Amino acid sequence: MEKVQNRVLQDRRRLSRISVQMECRFKSEDNEYGALMLDLSQGGALLSSTLLPPQGSFDVQERPPDNDDSIPSEESRISITLEAGNLKAPMTLSGTIRRSSIGMSEYGKVAQFGVEFENTPLELLRLISRLSARRKTPRIFTHMECRYRRIDGEEYKARILDLSAEGALLSSIAIPAQKSKVFIIIEANNMGAPLTLKGVVTRNTAAIEGEEGHFGVEFESAPPELHSLINSLAVQSNRK
Repeated sequence: MEKVQNRVLQDRRRLSRISVQMECRFKSEDNEYGALMLDLSQGGALLSSTLLPPQGSFDVQERPPDNDDSIPSEESRISITLEAGNLKAPMTLSGTIRRSSIGMSEYGKVAQFGVEFENTPLELLRLISRLSARRKTPRIFTHMECRYRRIDGEEYKARILDLSAEGALLSSIAIPAQKSKVFIIIEANNMGAPLTLKGVVTRNTAAIEGEEGHFGVEFESAPPELHSLINSLAVQSNRK
């Protein structure tokens, strides 16, 4: 019974979570940092930050200290301010950091924070509704093994976490740079030949040593084989 309940809770979270790429800022104690919101739900958000002040308020040569003293700790309270173009006014959300991690990227040290909101204002619900309505095609959640190849020919193992006709979210030890072009190579058991999908990396989160990072890819086109694969995955998911 416990296993079934856990799965139900996971499914609910997946349905309510929206993958985004929204610039924001957050304040912890007396320090304010620029950040990128990677996903958003009624209950919380995932942030990625280089722990630099918001754009326009710092010298571009400035870098966060080497020690982790300035990194907000788990269970500490922060406030997040969103100023997205589809908001009538800046929206501030208060919450508690429930999980955090530090990794390295081509930009240096990157922190990721999972934040649980203290409350769910009406404007947040409206924002999530607008973001959800923008999706043209449904996403299929999966754990499919694949490979991705960079333009220079280097190939890496990866897993597809969700898939649609527009793009995919993948996890891997090796994370490609944002805006770089990649080829996703899928060799599913029910496919006669490998399916290669060309796309552009639209967002990424740094891989922590010994763990996987994530990156989102927007496909340049959706061949018939991709639609067939998505339909097959949807049928399998409905049978579970």
